[in-house]
Amino acid sequence: MSGHVTLTSTEPGAAVESAAALPTGAQRPAGGAAGVWARRGGRAAAVTVGLLVLVALTAPWLAALEGQDPNSFHDTLLNSATGGSPNGTFGGISAQHWLGVEPTTGRDLFARLVYGARVSLGVALGATLGQLLLGLLVGLAAGLADGRRGGRWVDALLSRVTDLALALPTFFFSIALLAVVPQSFPRPLLLGLILTGLGWAPIARIVRAETRVLREREYVAAAVLTGAGSWRIARREILPGLVAPVATYTAIVIPQNMVAEAGLSFLGLGVRPPTSSWGQMLSTSTTWFQVDPTYVLVPALTLLVCVLAFAGLGEALRVAFDPKSPVPAHTRRGRRKQAAGKKGEAR
Repeated sequence: MSGHVTLTSTEPGAAVESAAALPTGAQRPAGGAAGVWARRGGRAAAVTVGLLVLVALTAPWLAALEGQDPNSFHDTLLNSATGGSPNGTFGGISAQHWLGVEPTTGRDLFARLVYGARVSLGVALGATLGQLLLGLLVGLAAGLADGRRGGRWVDALLSRVTDLALALPTFFFSIALLAVVPQSFPRPLLLGLILTGLGWAPIARIVRAETRVLREREYVAAAVLTGAGSWRIARREILPGLVAPVATYTAIVIPQNMVAEAGLSFLGLGVRPPTSSWGQMLSTSTTWFQVDPTYVLVPALTLLVCVLAFAGLGEALRVAFDPKSPVPAHTRRGRRKQAAGKKGEAR
């Protein structure tokens, strides 16, 4: 029997593949989580992201394990002769204070770092979720608009609104909104709402473009012939095909939102003390760089690692969902060994 068999799938998001195009030992790994895990960079990024999320979720237990809390002052650990810098080397690192203490306040740096992870990651993830939901709604509505039913005007209106949102200077609008909202409004929630309202447009544009491609597929046409409504088609037929581009873009947006939160907090417009976030820690640490560099490097390096991990995860997702990306060498070797073992058993 010939090995040149073409398999065609009419399921959402499925590709038409030829068995002759891929040798037995070099088939692509599965997409999604399996494809990410098949690559060393993807594994490293996924593990790092998982550890950072775990640190944020377990911040109270980690601080209790150290025996400290983020808001207690330790004046006895500061040197008043130098303006309140920590006693000892590396910012006062000791068995009781694993990363040292803050200058002028003596608050434990490790406790504030892990509690700050909750705010920084929480704002970034919450804003990303809001952007994703709003972008999906607008993109699907525009992509599914049918010109024969007057939907052309709906598509045009939503597309112009999306273009307007893309043209707005996000950072300056964020500063303006944060400046006029009363200080009594919870700042983490306010940051999430502002980033959501100003950052949904790129996702909407991606979803609209992909929806207009997917709605021409045979399985969508079959659903239309059966009398299915627009939202049923969107839920059952279109959304599965949007998983790859949306998941990839979401992983890239999360570090962007983290940097935006850190930048706004650094300017004094985000989270206010005593609430801790990585950006707020950087804002108060810059004047101590020469005296206590540990105070600056700890939140800066943590933010850098987190941003690089999410960016690496986004790249791994993009490669995993891309049918043209090369198969990792270690995956090819493993599959060749597996194929050779099966041939040996058959003999």
